[in-house]
Amino acid sequence: MSAFDLDTWISEAKREPFRFTLGGTAYSMVASAELDKSLLMAVNLDAPSAADIQTLLRAGLGNQWEEFSATPAPLAALGELFKRWQEHDGLPLGEADASSDS
Repeated sequence: MSAFDLDTWISEAKREPFRFTLGGTAYSMVASAELDKSLLMAVNLDAPSAADIQTLLRAGLGNQWEEFSATPAPLAALGELFKRWQEHDGLPLGEADASSDS
């Protein structure tokens, strides 16, 4: 019996980046499902706080964070951005492909 090759699964499961604009600048965030597992200990994915959302957005934007952070935007817009980013993969953060409603 061969071992499950998680590296192959990861490379085949790559999702498209999430793209958006703010202040006339185009941004590209990794798909939320692509974030590193280290974030599991840093944020509450079931009920993210404002600080958790900022941590996740910072991780998703990577080296674009500083420019994004310097651009004025209302808090409601950040909430909408976070929601749309989650929906991009079809799953809210914290849910896996195998999640069930039961």
